[in-house]
Amino acid sequence: MTPAEAAFWAAFRASGAAPADADARFHSAFAVGEGSDAGAALVISGAKTLTSWHPSEFPANPPRAGSLSILLGSGGRPRAVVETVRVWPMTLEETTEAHAAAYAEWPDLASFRAGMMGWYRRADLDFGPRTPLMFEWQRVVWAP
Repeated sequence: MTPAEAAFWAAFRASGAAPADADARFHSAFAVGEGSDAGAALVISGAKTLTSWHPSEFPANPPRAGSLSILLGSGGRPRAVVETVRVWPMTLEETTEAHAAAYAEWPDLASFRAGMMGWYRRADLDFGPRTPLMFEWQRVVWAP
């Protein structure tokens, strides 16, 4: 945890919004996409409740339901604390309009799938609609 993240976590703990077991539930600090304030704002507003990871990004210790993480904006600035609601594997081929809407970065399922293909093919030229991704439902717990 960086000094800025530690200070943000301490403010969260002091805010009254943190559960008593917050430290035990801390998972990580992460950014949406390339770490933009626009991506963080989508999460904070409640528009974006779903995110995903490529197999190469699967952490050794993935978040699980109840995990708490710090959402970062541009420059790695802490913006909010989010709670993992659910984590599961799924392919783009299996996604639905509801997933596209919860991802909140594209207007419909077709553009969601196309956008995700473009994003993940930047790091994996073999990425395809049947490549497994890890999806995560989240909710904002605290955003000062």
